[in-house]
Amino acid sequence: MKQKMQNLIEILDKELKAYTDLKELFSEKREILKKSRSDDLGVLDNKILALNNKIVKLNKQRETFSVEMTGKNCNMSEFIEFAEQNAPDFVKQLEDRKVKICKLIPEITLLNNQNVELLKHGIIITNKMLETVIDAFAPQGSYYNGAGKADTHDIDMWTISKEI
Repeated sequence: MKQKMQNLIEILDKELKAYTDLKELFSEKREILKKSRSDDLGVLDNKILALNNKIVKLNKQRETFSVEMTGKNCNMSEFIEFAEQNAPDFVKQLEDRKVKICKLIPEITLLNNQNVELLKHGIIITNKMLETVIDAFAPQGSYYNGAGKADTHDIDMWTISKEI
């Protein structure tokens, strides 16, 4: 049983490391979004996707191990209860990891939500910039002034000479 619990601790440590790395990548992404460095964003998103795939594999590994060890897919509280009954020496280690996970998950969620809001804001700004560029370079229709001539939005000299 001790070896199984030690294996569980190792799996949880790998998951914690992956979640910590994800938090760092989300922090880095937030800074990139703030500074509008879109070239770096693609590279960072690829790192996040690769890490996410690693986290999915670690979760499946933990779930499989949990089913083999306890007969069901356990959460951290259930692992602690199982350890209390079968391996009391590992209860403290599991509780420590639960605290770390419970602290990391809200931080990751907050960073992710901030990144989503920054992306939404960036899209709004980009759309406004595109509208401005399109409006500036779009062909203008013919506008006629009071004299029946096409108005090119330049200062027409004819009004000055007519008044004189």
